[in-house]
Amino acid sequence: MSWKISKFTSSLMGLIGLLPESSREASLENRTDCIRQAMLDCLSGLALSRELQRVRGRVLYAADPLVLWYLRGDLMTLLSGTRGEVVARKELAEISTLFQGLLPRAMVPRSGPTH
Repeated sequence: MSWKISKFTSSLMGLIGLLPESSREASLENRTDCIRQAMLDCLSGLALSRELQRVRGRVLYAADPLVLWYLRGDLMTLLSGTRGEVVARKELAEISTLFQGLLPRAMVPRSGPTH
């Protein structure tokens, strides 16, 4: 019988640095793929354009979560132009939550107004 680590246990072990490097890399790759797919899902249904093709290609070939983080602006531009700013902000807010724990602390948006 093979022994498997639960997702909860492996996440906890990863946070405290007990997972082997290969497991951490696989986890990062899986999370990056989830973010990538969520971004591509947002783009589905948009009318084909040169800008859509450019952004879709950049999302598909983004090397890491940081590159995907910076592509959110391009998504916002495309989505707000076709679906409206309110819908675009909502979709991007959902995607932004997927980056939790993947970005440097200084890049994580603060919750609530800052005035």
